[in-house]
Amino acid sequence: MANGEMMALDERWKSILADVESGQRSMDLLSAAATAEYRACNGEIFCAKGCSSCCTLAVNCTAAEAVRIARALDQQQAEKLKGYVARLKMRVGDAGDLKGYLRLHRKELGGCPFLDNGSCGIYSVRPISCRALLSTKVSRWCAVDFSELSSAEKLAYLESLDRAAVAFPMHYLACTQESGQKLEAQLSLQMLKEVGFSRYGSMPALVYLFKEWRLFDSLQKDADALLAVAASAGLDSPYLLQVETL
Repeated sequence: MANGEMMALDERWKSILADVESGQRSMDLLSAAATAEYRACNGEIFCAKGCSSCCTLAVNCTAAEAVRIARALDQQQAEKLKGYVARLKMRVGDAGDLKGYLRLHRKELGGCPFLDNGSCGIYSVRPISCRALLSTKVSRWCAVDFSELSSAEKLAYLESLDRAAVAFPMHYLACTQESGQKLEAQLSLQMLKEVGFSRYGSMPALVYLFKEWRLFDSLQKDADALLAVAASAGLDSPYLLQVETL
């Protein structure tokens, strides 16, 4: 690749990363407005600092968001990420199906690798999927494995939900989740248009690939180079990473 072409790619990535930052700020404004509106209607949003039950969920993000996170990590966070990804690689092959993969996060991986004493250690660069998740129930419900509830407990939970506001059958505000999904789609489409492919998937896996495997170099080549890096790192599971090409 000629130097001029590489510089053009660098400029495109500057634009992509700037739009990611702008999109995350927009998501914060949307979330704040949605919280205020819901509370004005006598609803309650229970998310607060130190409330980390949702951090046991499987978190996905776009490639550009993962770049921002990777650049922000300190050495201690990078080491914690290595340990987390090592556990993830050992277990993901046994997941069996999507439900098993999601349960893996709940039961075996020990929560997000970027948690720091119950608080988010990457809060300023956290992905849109985290920013969009607003809970209308107390935090323990964000960590519940519903397969372990009795029929009566499940029914009571469903009957307690504000169906006009939540993404039923979950207890998270629907409006922010829908807005977050649209923003993610816009960011993925921008990358697709700019470099010919886009990548989306497990936030810890993507961040690890950027931090430890120089995935950004592959993003400036093609989708095959990117997939080869993921395979070399043992992170090419379809549960972890998805690639879309033109």
